[in-house]
Amino acid sequence: MVRIRSFWFLAISFSVAISILFGCQPNQAMSLEKTAIASKNISQNKSLPIDLGFRPETNGFSFENYGNEDGIQNLTPVDMRRMFGDQVCATQGEQCVLTPPAERWMEETNKGMDGGHCEGMAALSLLLYTDKTIAEEFGKPTNLALQGNKKLQREIAYWFATQGVAPTSSSEIKDKTPVEIVELLKEGLKSTADPTYTMGIYQSGFKGGHAITPYAIKDLGDGKLSVLVYDNNHPNLERHVEIDVNDNTWQYNASTKPGEPESEYVGDAQSKTLTLTPTPPRLQQQQCDFCGSAEELGSNSSEEIVAKGKAIAAAKFNQIFLEGDSDLLITNGSSKIGYENGKFVNAFPGASFIPMKSSELWKDDEEPIYNIPVGTPFTMTLQSSSETNGKELTDVVMIGPGYDLGLSGIKVIAGQKDAIKFSANGRSLSYNPSNSEAPNILFGIATDKDDYEFELDSVDIDAGGTISANLDTAKGRLGIKITDTKEEAIFNLILSRIDDKREQSFEGEDLTLASGDTLYLDYAKWTGNGAKLTLELDKGSNGTIDEVTTLNDKK
Repeated sequence: MVRIRSFWFLAISFSVAISILFGCQPNQAMSLEKTAIASKNISQNKSLPIDLGFRPETNGFSFENYGNEDGIQNLTPVDMRRMFGDQVCATQGEQCVLTPPAERWMEETNKGMDGGHCEGMAALSLLLYTDKTIAEEFGKPTNLALQGNKKLQREIAYWFATQGVAPTSSSEIKDKTPVEIVELLKEGLKSTADPTYTMGIYQSGFKGGHAITPYAIKDLGDGKLSVLVYDNNHPNLERHVEIDVNDNTWQYNASTKPGEPESEYVGDAQSKTLTLTPTPPRLQQQQCDFCGSAEELGSNSSEEIVAKGKAIAAAKFNQIFLEGDSDLLITNGSSKIGYENGKFVNAFPGASFIPMKSSELWKDDEEPIYNIPVGTPFTMTLQSSSETNGKELTDVVMIGPGYDLGLSGIKVIAGQKDAIKFSANGRSLSYNPSNSEAPNILFGIATDKDDYEFELDSVDIDAGGTISANLDTAKGRLGIKITDTKEEAIFNLILSRIDDKREQSFEGEDLTLASGDTLYLDYAKWTGNGAKLTLELDKGSNGTIDEVTTLNDKK
């Protein structure tokens, strides 16, 4: 059965899991002596240029980088199964119905491609050049058409997605100076038998991430080097990343038109905005940090689980996704990561971030994906950014081991700062907007028995009010509460349940909730397609159920 997500897709216009341990702080341990030695080695190497043999006009794609235009197909459940194995499937057998967190991860990753597919194009073009098996399956890149070629579209999407998961993500070389990056690249360009690399470039604040394919190095003299690259934003053209060995800086003009500020990429020994990703880890099965049962974590912290002898090696992070013209600041006491007063900060021990590479001529300015250690509490501040125009809706989603939850359809305006809190175990959320909002509330959970997914559509809340929701797996019910609002909230519901064989769904309309009351949806009592759903109302939220009713399935 095709999973119904109409309200989710109506509320979003969006867009990586996932566990890149990205070192964003300046590497103060890099000594001047080490830099000088590396600089001397490059300057004295008279064998340049070093050339892999790749050429944009013969080995690059004839079409340019693209977003999620009509007709483009990205990841499907088949591709998710290929990437992670059977563990992403809730059903058994040939047909794979994804678990709720796997489905959400796929959706978030696919939406992230709306800003461009550069990572996938950079990686796949290199694979078509170096891997005969892949080349025989697809053919020469310059002969491939994008439109109508679903197989190619999905393949590009597949390699795009690898940037967000280990071992690909954890293998990204992201803590080196420009001189050190070139030293590594020199070895990789000697032969296709050596580890080949895609190159990542970022603007200040780790936004505007773009992926390109380096294929040669030229010595320009006077300590200047030119790294020749295939830039998928500019098919068939030779492009250059300039390295100044003496100053240990780099620069790249990603536009063919001079004077476009958004096209200028620059960095130095401290910025760490020039990276390399080796090819071999992409070819492995990727690690699924969101797989497994949520019951393995429950309400315990990671430390408590380890103490009980349960390993969580493959489920170390809650991953936070944001889409929209806004920014996040994630805090836990004095620990913080994200954007504060327009500047990126990374002072959250154990946390990391993934600056995504998708730039299609700077259509979108993607927020990084944040990795917060499982069991660590945190609060988020959703705030307007320099790009905020009040038109694009914002979504905030957390995906963890066996669960996902989030808010979508938030309209952020200039100067807005909203408080959002997701529980570390993925069971509850609260939202305190500074302006009147009607967000959608999203929950998904994978259990040892059945999996469930919930969407509460357009729950109204006044400025200064609070909306909260809690998933009680022991009692099998989802509770929702609003406070400090004047009018009743009227919203719709989509409920899905997946067992080993199939998926069933329920749709309810016009649920009402008054300020101060709590409404419980007894999902565990629902018997399947066509059956009614039991609702319980706790007036005043004092712990006593005052009314019990049933809701018809509108289907």
